[in-house]
Amino acid sequence: IIAIISVLAVFVVIGFLIGVILFVKKLNRFEYKDHLDEVVITVDQRNITLREFGFYVYQIEGYAQEQALVYNPDNPAEWWNTHFSSGPDSQFVCDYAKDVAVNLCIADEIFYKEAIKQGLELNEDGEEKVKTDTQEMINKMDSVQLSSTGLDEKIISELTKKQLLSATYAEFLVNTVDFSEYDEDPYKLINWDGAYYQEEILPNHTVQTNDELLDKITFGKITVNYQ
Repeated sequence: IIAIISVLAVFVVIGFLIGVILFVKKLNRFEYKDHLDEVVITVDQRNITLREFGFYVYQIEGYAQEQALVYNPDNPAEWWNTHFSSGPDSQFVCDYAKDVAVNLCIADEIFYKEAIKQGLELNEDGEEKVKTDTQEMINKMDSVQLSSTGLDEKIISELTKKQLLSATYAEFLVNTVDFSEYDEDPYKLINWDGAYYQEEILPNHTVQTNDELLDKITFGKITVNYQ
């Protein structure tokens, strides 16, 4: 009887410890939607919240998820934990996707401000595209995705317009800048990872990232693979 009681006591202790561990893990688990109004990026003193950043999370996760479903239709999450490339600069897909989202967000903010300075505006077709793209995105997002990112139609519309104006400024650069000293295509050069952008545009702006917050975010789990 004593032996049985001892065994039961051990199981009780083990069960208690497992419960404590699971509780601590739950407390330490990062929930994107609990931090929506925290600043994640600052560009030239303009703060960008995690809620706005969710626009880029949804875009980049959606693009990468298409590749994930090709890689393994039964378990797309596996793709997110593979290495994007080999060599010393190799990254997991989830980390690379986050870098892309951060840098795209920064580039859009910079190009948008420059577009305003240049007096660039969307034409009638551009304004109509804002409406159709906004509606398309809203229709594609389910309730979990909207809740997780904190996005709504107003925010999506504003960020869609910003992104289209950013693209308008990019086109302006292609048509006005002399890229003769470069060998690459102008559109590649002004992309966020392009040589001209990195050498001539980005250094003229003050950019800060909230790395403590970004380090807690895992791409591939926010608007995809959450079931």
